[in-house]
Amino acid sequence: MLEHLAGCPACSDQFRELARVRGAVGRLPAATPPARLSSVLRVVASQERSRLFARKHPFRSLAGQFHLWVENLMRPLAIPLAGGLISALVLFGMLMPTFAFQRNVSNDVQVALFTQPAVKDQNSFALPDEDFVVEVLVDGQGRMIDYAVTEGPSLGKNNELRSAIENKLLFMEFTPATAWGAPRFGKIRLSLHRSLLTVKG
Repeated sequence: MLEHLAGCPACSDQFRELARVRGAVGRLPAATPPARLSSVLRVVASQERSRLFARKHPFRSLAGQFHLWVENLMRPLAIPLAGGLISALVLFGMLMPTFAFQRNVSNDVQVALFTQPAVKDQNSFALPDEDFVVEVLVDGQGRMIDYAVTEGPSLGKNNELRSAIENKLLFMEFTPATAWGAPRFGKIRLSLHRSLLTVKG
């Protein structure tokens, strides 16, 4: 190259010009890069590395994204959930001794935690030829609160039949439903025939 420059005036002039420019650039003051340039370059490098990894291992990348999503979702809920659970356990432990279970004074042994209402006296109804299925709401004292005919003809136009059914239900004696030995509201289904009462439960 040096032999060529010695024998070629054009290349020799161009080489001297490049050397002069290089020297002038070298004498310029050094520029200080911005402080955030390092962090920006690291972020760009990390994103490029993640992109290349996802291209080579797509399933592992999806699994990692799902794990990160679950972690970001559960982390804000972990402390409130744990606090709520501990509070519920403490309150339940404090209130448990105060629960009073009503004892059954009858001779029957209470074996079920929840019982449905029952009919004490199944008298004949002496109804017309139609059959009815009636759903009766019974309160905690064994009294009928409300009823609804679920099967059978409508009582809207037959006031006499409606009055007969209501009178029978009002004077019928029920055993109320129970929950943990305490009486409560409950529903019972009765099938009413001409001279027969069938409890469907």
